[in-house]
Parts: sequence; structure tokens; C-alpha cells
Amino acid sequence: MENLLHYNEIARAIRLLCQSSVLLSEDTNGTNQISVGSNRLFSIGDQVELVDDETPAETYEVSGLSGLTKIQLDSAVSGQFTVANNAMIRLAEPILDDLHWVGQGRPLVMPQPAELEVPAIVVEPAILDQPMGEGTNKSVRQDYHFRIYYLERPAAGSRRNEAFLERVSELFSLLSRDIYLGGTCWYAQIIRLDPDPPVQQHLAEQGLSVDVAEIELLARYLQIIPD
Repeated sequence: MENLLHYNEIARAIRLLCQSSVLLSEDTNGTNQISVGSNRLFSIGDQVELVDDETPAETYEVSGLSGLTKIQLDSAVSGQFTVANNAMIRLAEPILDDLHWVGQGRPLVMPQPAELEVPAIVVEPAILDQPMGEGTNKSVRQDYHFRIYYLERPAAGSRRNEAFLERVSELFSLLSRDIYLGGTCWYAQIIRLDPDPPVQQHLAEQGLSVDVAEIELLARYLQIIPD
């Protein structure tokens, strides 16, 4: 049966984007060209790594971008990186380079001891809307909402210091960089940012002293209805 709900694939794309990574959409074929769902994360001259679950990582430089889905590298790919083994391409120097982990769920159930696991990002699937007037008898528009939490240990003497807000700004810019989320949606946009969300107080009540920023992102998807 065709999948009609796409929370997990979009959430995975968000988690990978937070780690400066995008899944490959096709196996490598021994040339210098690779295929992805969206190449918007990358720029010509970027140092990148190809990885999958079984093949040693290989480092290249991006020499060209073609359309939305093609990336040219400075030399032919040596190893065999396959979609079945979760092949991906990532920036050799991640934009958020100090993350301890990126997870899916709710920050209230983050790993323990939490103070040793930050900076961290938690991606929480939220509401799905299917607007009545936006589809046909063969398709439905789906608007997936996600809450993305950035957590880190507070700096001494300040709970909203400039460094914290600068890292939130880096995450905001990173999430805005690939509006197709690795090819998993038509279009994605940040619609809200809360630099002092209620979840921070809930964590404090559990004895977890962390600064938290919450970003709400909407990912728009066209669901084709099978016959």
C-alpha cells in the first residue's frame, strides 16, 4: 500500500540538514556526478564527504551544480555508495560543528544525563493540515508542521547571551538554505521562532538547566491519491 503520511521522511531530511547532510537519490556510478533530491545545501568550491553504512568516507570538492538534483565533484567517485545503505553527501565542515546529537521526538525525553549531551537538536513532528479547497479528486495538499528545538548549556551570567542567539541564527539560516528539504517536499518555510519557549521551563522543573530556542517549520507536500 502506498504511504500516505510522510512525517518520517521529511523529519529525517530535517535532521540530516541540521547535520549539513543530504541523502543520495541514486547509487554512485563511478563518474564525478551524483544525484540528490535537492542540491541547495551546497556551493561550488565546498569540501564534501560521501558516506554510507558500509563504505569508507571519501572527500571531494564540489565543482558544479546542475538543476536542482545534480552535483558535480572534482574527480570520479571511487567507492560504491548506495541508496540501500543510506548513502549521503555532507559538508566536510558542518555548519553546526559542535552538535552532540540530533534526534526525533520531544525534548522532554532527551538522553540522560542531559547536561552532558548538549548542544543538541530535537525534531518534533507536529500538526498535519490538509486544506479542503487545495486538492482535487486525485490529489491532496498536505502541510506538515515541525517543531525544531535547539538546546545548549546556558552561559554564566546570562540566559540569552549573544553567542546563543548567534547559534540559533546559524540554525535558522541552515534550515532556510534548502527549501525542498532534500527533495522530500514542494516547499518549506520557517513560520515562527521562539527564543524562550515553554519547554525550557518544563526542562528546568526536571532539573535540566538548558537554554532552548524553538523553531516551527512548515513543509508543503502534494499527496497523489492512488486509484
